[in-house]
Amino acid sequence: MVNENIRKLWKISLSMTSIWGAKGDFEIIDKFHPFWKKLNDGKLTITNEILCGIPEETNKILRDRQTSDIRYFLMNRLQIYDENSFKNCLNYFFNGTDINRSFEEKRIFITALPDKERKALINSLSKNNKEYIWLSIVNQYYKVLPKAGILAYDISNCVSICRLGLYHGYLKESEFASYLDTLAIKAQENYSNFEEFGLASVVGLLYSMERIPNRAFDYDAAIIYYTEMLKLALTHPQSYWRNLDWKLDLS
Repeated sequence: MVNENIRKLWKISLSMTSIWGAKGDFEIIDKFHPFWKKLNDGKLTITNEILCGIPEETNKILRDRQTSDIRYFLMNRLQIYDENSFKNCLNYFFNGTDINRSFEEKRIFITALPDKERKALINSLSKNNKEYIWLSIVNQYYKVLPKAGILAYDISNCVSICRLGLYHGYLKESEFASYLDTLAIKAQENYSNFEEFGLASVVGLLYSMERIPNRAFDYDAAIIYYTEMLKLALTHPQSYWRNLDWKLDLS
């Protein structure tokens, strides 16, 4: 029988390659060292700190700064200002983003073109053109992604938004569990392992970069940053993805 705590960790782990990232998760895992031994020995309690991925700060100055950083992220990256805008953002990612749909439309378009025509089209565009960036990303990755494409981008960010929503009190724990149950099953049904899921999520992040408001786009820097984020999630010895089984029974 699978430990329920392991199921919880599996579900929250899907946010490791989200826009928010997994920095807090690694800090918490280190704080509870030896995290995985305690888990396997039944001595690890899955606290709200672990569920939300936000390390608890005892110092008031650091705690206030942390709260301010999270609020800034929610407002500027996700346009979340209150409970109503939170629910709108959550449902947007839960029901399927226009970023995912746009990627699929371009993937269908790209695959219908012969190689020569496809390269000619992309090369005819200015490198500063948004269409050039989008088509280049699709062309680079469409062959290595499964049929689900960048659905992982929606799932990963939706899990992350659920965790941040739980932290801020926008989401009740029962609602949190219900959303994550659905998202986790969707992830397992559409991807074959954490590596495939993580890559699809990161490709989605790259594809979405041009749509982030008030941000100068640096594609090369983004590739390096998100590639390193994926590498850390897949190779760090304490990472969720190194210690959990993708085919875990979630029922």
